[in-house]
Amino acid sequence: MGILDNQAKILVVDDEPTICSMMNVFLTQIGYQVRTVNSGEDALAQFSEDPPDMVLLDISMPGMRGIDVLQRMKSQKTDCGVIMLSAYGDDKTIQEALDMGAFCYIQKPMELMDLKNRLEALHQHIGEAA
Repeated sequence: MGILDNQAKILVVDDEPTICSMMNVFLTQIGYQVRTVNSGEDALAQFSEDPPDMVLLDISMPGMRGIDVLQRMKSQKTDCGVIMLSAYGDDKTIQEALDMGAFCYIQKPMELMDLKNRLEALHQHIGEAA
């Protein structure tokens, strides 16, 4: 079953509305159900209400840091696939996120085809783990 057959749900968490808007357009075009939020607190509320299959999560946000959001999400739903995003993630934080169960890290600005390929790999990884 391909990703387009099953309409995987993605939650995009980024404090930059332009990033959320661009991701929403791109991800919807390639067949995902997309929700976007601009803060860690909103992300956790959405996550609790309707857990997504995958999350694109900015590391650096005002208020709650992405790493803290990741930790809370993984404690609620360990099989949720998370890709961390950052324009300037430091190696220590990136490694911490990977150790906590993030699937991978993508540097912003990202290549959309790279993002698409990583999401497909993550979706396949989640399917194999189920």
